[in-house]
Amino acid sequence: MPDWMPQESWLAWGVGLLIGFPLLTILFGEMLSRIESGGDRSRSSLGSTLYFVLPSLVVWLLLTNVLELPDGNVWVRIAASVFWISLIYLALSAFNLFWSSHSAGEGWQSRIPSLVLNIARLFFILLGVAFVMSSVWGIDLGKMLAALGVGSIVLGLALQDTLGGLFAGITLISARQFKVGDWLRTGEVTGQVVTVNWYSVTLRTLENDLLVIPNSVLARDTFRNYSHPSPVHMERVIIRFWEEHPPNLVRKALLEAAQATPGVLEEPAPRVILRELADDAGAYEALLCFDDYGKVDEIRDAFLTRAWYAAKRYNIVFPYEDYQLYHFAGSEMNLGSDDLVKPEELVERLLELEVFSLSRHAMEEITRGARIQRFGAGEQILAAGVECNDFSVILTGTAQRYVTDREGREQGMGSAEPGDLIGIVAALRRSRNLVSVYAASDVQVVELARNAVEKVLKANPRFAQELEEDIEARIETIGAILQRSEQGARRDTAEQGRAFGQLLGRTPTHPGNPSV
Repeated sequence: MPDWMPQESWLAWGVGLLIGFPLLTILFGEMLSRIESGGDRSRSSLGSTLYFVLPSLVVWLLLTNVLELPDGNVWVRIAASVFWISLIYLALSAFNLFWSSHSAGEGWQSRIPSLVLNIARLFFILLGVAFVMSSVWGIDLGKMLAALGVGSIVLGLALQDTLGGLFAGITLISARQFKVGDWLRTGEVTGQVVTVNWYSVTLRTLENDLLVIPNSVLARDTFRNYSHPSPVHMERVIIRFWEEHPPNLVRKALLEAAQATPGVLEEPAPRVILRELADDAGAYEALLCFDDYGKVDEIRDAFLTRAWYAAKRYNIVFPYEDYQLYHFAGSEMNLGSDDLVKPEELVERLLELEVFSLSRHAMEEITRGARIQRFGAGEQILAAGVECNDFSVILTGTAQRYVTDREGREQGMGSAEPGDLIGIVAALRRSRNLVSVYAASDVQVVELARNAVEKVLKANPRFAQELEEDIEARIETIGAILQRSEQGARRDTAEQGRAFGQLLGRTPTHPGNPSV
């Protein structure tokens, strides 16, 4: 040892700690400021542990090398325990920082369940605690493990259900067969996964109830995941009709209902399959695809509602409906509507609504071959872009009319009330329809055949002139709406251009103020 250094070891350690501790404090402080400047919580926790490692190391060295206390002293053991525990925690924090920085992407780290990592961390913590107890406190781990072995058998028997649920949870989470947000069906219960922990899985059912299923039960049972591997789910809905109806006609009606059902995807497209013909009835299965299983009840309800209206429009009879019509008198049947217009009441209804200024005889002629159709709320009564051979009159209910502009957007044209005509321009001008009409409530319309209307027009010039004036007014209204839509689109484009110019720091050009 050099002559200028103190010869006593305790004095050398004291001088070294006196000089080295402040220097290391400054060095670690600079390191902490850089680590915590990243703003990441894991980086902050890593920096905080350094505050414990250095002071505990200094205290331990001070007690053992400066004060020269024996290793068996309780304060020396406490200081050594604090140092080693702080060092273990520092290592775990560094591992967490390393893992979080590499598992953010799609690497193999992101595919390892968090439960496995937690178990690995727990193992290293127990290993560190065992090291501290053995090397610092001198505890014989062999005897302690032997004592714990007898107790663990008793504890394992007492907690076998809990441990079974724990290991079942490890299996389920490690397999990644479902995650929070997925829709599962197990047994007779269907629900959305709300939470997944080591012991149980919590589902929120379609009735908005919470169901807690132990992992041990779920691991033993089979379950179906409606959200994996794709959120697109196919629902099968079976409807029966009399076997006398042509299958192609039934398919057409059901496909029309399926395509008009909100939530049903266009791709994969809905399909209708004839499953069987038995007992004078045919079973048709509609295959509906949607991407939100939580709306399964709403979609089934909307489809079946539209299927009923479509079947009535195509005169398709449900099983046992003929028997009911034969067995009950018409006045005894509840048809579900107080204002249902029957064919024999059609002329009286049109005269009541004062739709046409025609005599009763002419009204009977114009309704010859007419058909009364029913539409449910939300259904499309008339589509833009199609050719119409008939035009309709609203008998009951309310509808909404829209015209499609050049950008493909629907512009409102107001409502259609009982007595209003729809589709008259396309039918009498023999052109494609420009207006879409949707039922705002349950609606009844009567479709008047173009041939019957043209026959009455030839015999009633005044009536023909009234319809022509109505057609011209409708065309003028449609033109005004489309022109207003185009002006609004040009105005929006100009505003977007000005905003983009301001974003680039340019000054708009105005008369007398040219831009540079």
